[in-house]
Amino acid sequence: METRSLQGLTLYYDAEEQEAADLIGRACARSLPLIEAHWGLERPEDLRVYVMTSWLRPILHSAQWSWRILLAVTLPLWGLRARRLWRIAGGWEQAFGQRRTVGVKPPWLLQEADGSLGSRIFVPGRDLDQRVEHNTCHELAHAFVTHLKLPAWLKEGHAMVTVDRYAGEPTVQDGTLETLARSSAQPGAGHTRQLETRDPAALVYQCVQGYWITRMLDEMQPDLLRNLLQERITPQVLESRLAAGLGLQRQELWDRIDSVVIAHFQRMGLSSSSEGL
Repeated sequence: METRSLQGLTLYYDAEEQEAADLIGRACARSLPLIEAHWGLERPEDLRVYVMTSWLRPILHSAQWSWRILLAVTLPLWGLRARRLWRIAGGWEQAFGQRRTVGVKPPWLLQEADGSLGSRIFVPGRDLDQRVEHNTCHELAHAFVTHLKLPAWLKEGHAMVTVDRYAGEPTVQDGTLETLARSSAQPGAGHTRQLETRDPAALVYQCVQGYWITRMLDEMQPDLLRNLLQERITPQVLESRLAAGLGLQRQELWDRIDSVVIAHFQRMGLSSSSEGL
């Protein structure tokens, strides 16, 4: 496996993936200072990025020996979820102690992925190289905050808004606000730390809810949002700070958050009604 040092991280790739490595390397070089500057976050000291052509190899290669033994023993427990994610994901991030590992699929492999969920969330029209760049930025954003053990809505929302900053424009369809407007879900799901990969509708809802909450905070209360990303806090403390910042009681936060988000963006001129979602 080839290696390349880049701004404090190590990029790993097979020799035949040189072109993809160049693309992902450029995305890393743009993403790292952006994440640091916009969110005030510190770059992980031990960061690896893989041009990912299989789901298992980067995991085992990047893990320390003590972790490899544990991973081998517990493979039946986590392997099923990893294989399920592999079909739909353009990349992923994992932490092994202080080591942060990012894997990103090259363009040719990304083309083979199931894009049905992404088509319900993201603005269409991006070419494969752009999608790879955005996936790289998204997963690097995860790597900066994985130690905080954030709830899924904030972890995904933070990464998706970071990609907006990378792209210089929104990358999520305005019409996904409709997903919040018509949802019957009760996201006390605000507590969950994992995405619901077995239920496509729930997965879309988690992602778009996290995105719109985080985007709203980034626009109207950036100091509050950055405060939530500075240290590991309990879900209860996080919810209390978020509710107070929005003028809500903590116990009503997840009953009212979607309507608060929709009202904010309607004031900004976005509509929560669209077709095809």
